[in-house]
Amino acid sequence: MVHDDYKEMIPARAVSALDAEDARVLNEHLENCPECRRELDDWETTAAALAFAAEPLEPSPQVRERILSEIGSDRSTSQVIPFKSTSRNIWTSFGSLGAIAAVVLFAVLIVALIVLWRQNRAAQVDLARANEFLQLVTTPGAKVTELKATDIDAGATAKLVYDRNGRAILIADRLPGVPQGKAYQLWFIVGNKPLPGKTFVPDDTGKGVMKDQVPATALDSAVFAITLEPDGGASAPTGSIYLRSGQ
Repeated sequence: MVHDDYKEMIPARAVSALDAEDARVLNEHLENCPECRRELDDWETTAAALAFAAEPLEPSPQVRERILSEIGSDRSTSQVIPFKSTSRNIWTSFGSLGAIAAVVLFAVLIVALIVLWRQNRAAQVDLARANEFLQLVTTPGAKVTELKATDIDAGATAKLVYDRNGRAILIADRLPGVPQGKAYQLWFIVGNKPLPGKTFVPDDTGKGVMKDQVPATALDSAVFAITLEPDGGASAPTGSIYLRSGQ
């Protein structure tokens, strides 16, 4: 087995998709290959970044109404007992504090249920995205291309994974934030002709995940690049290149 064979196994190893025998062979190679160990660390970081790429999800009005209805049906925790007398002493003060506490608890329960619902939906999105990435990176013939940062932003990094049919996922990290009305755009450069891809906006930590389709003419010999463009995308690059792959 040549060195490139081991490198092709690394993306699958990063997402625990290798069978036992392949994992054993690769682990033996990793013991004596610092280059592959560094690449595995990079891939594991990339795979982990998927968990932070989900967009926030808001519950629909129907879900909110259902949650409120379910909580409101329990009168024992939400009923406020009116005062029977205007006179006050330490015992009636305790009673009023108990009623206030019940109302506060009721409000906290509502917020907690909504937060839990949002977290559950976000986790489902994360899982679906991770599964899609796993399926693509382990597809026979899939390719992984690293886009390296230019002098504009030396800290940024990205990987483009695509299969023989051009189905692709771009994973970027440590990109600087974009101004209002701007977005990053992927380009497929064949010869000297750049073909436009889709646009994306990274989150507050500089992470971005985007699905795209590699043109058939770019599957074997394209250079991939990322520039900063208007948020609707451009038909030809107008901004500086932030990331670029080799030949």
